[in-house]
Amino acid sequence: MKKIYIAVQIRENDKYYAYAIPVTDADNLLVKLQIKGIVSANICTTKKAARDLVTRWNAVYKANNKFMFDETF
Repeated sequence: MKKIYIAVQIRENDKYYAYAIPVTDADNLLVKLQIKGIVSANICTTKKAARDLVTRWNAVYKANNKFMFDETF
């Protein structure tokens, strides 16, 4: 089964995070996309395209101090 990827954006407490979800033609998208705080879901034809898209989105969130996670360790 060929996989495609869905790049999703999540919002919680006015903070954002993006990541990719692999799916196949056998997956129920209603179930796969029952994600708390989801605000967008974009289909990407390759894993690289999904990774590039979520990387760009997360970079924008970080630049605007809207990234959901604290990156200081």
